Amino acid sequence: MIRSERVRDAMLAVDRKHYLPPGEGAQAYEDAAVILKMGSDGLPASTVSQPTMVALMLEELAPTAGDNVLEVGTASGYNAALLAHLVGPTGAVFTVEVDRRLAAEARARLSKNSQVSVLAGDGRDGFPEAAPYSGIIVTAGASSISSAWAEQLELGGRLVVPLTGEDRSGRCVTYEKTGTELVERHSMPCGFVPLCGPNA
Repeated sequence: MIRSERVRDAMLAVDRKHYLPPGEGAQAYEDAAVILKMGSDGLPASTVSQPTMVALMLEELAPTAGDNVLEVGTASGYNAALLAHLVGPTGAVFTVEVDRRLAAEARARLSKNSQVSVLAGDGRDGFPEAAPYSGIIVTAGASSISSAWAEQLELGGRLVVPLTGEDRSGRCVTYEKTGTELVERHSMPCGFVPLCGPNA
């Protein structure tokens, strides 16, 4: 559920259809995930997440104008476009995608968003070159919290991450960095494709 006017405005301003594969436009305005890539196990390996979950996670991250944000899991670039709208022209969004083809496609879709940098690599390493971040959002299921995310988050910053098991279900948890610790502030049930990469 959308609670803030800022997230509502972002969802209305960014056309989800632009971030779906060709031929999938009919699903753009449905409250359902859209598959981008299938895994060798016959299950989805990358998706454009359900809009409701996207909005809920953005509400938890609560990015504001001028923020420096890291996204782990670019997928189609849809969430990065929403983040760009929320941080505005004075902010920055760094988004990391392990699949080089998806990263290249997202980079092309996001070419008009000058404050977005799409990086191909292992998202569990974060992107230390642009740290610290006021917010880090993970858009795939992680088995644990990467030490890099905790290190690269600024004091008072938020980490929003789905912590899931082998069945792909779990809880999306919001943490706030206080001192050297991450303190849990909120959690909600979720289901996500697993985070991929050598360190996943």
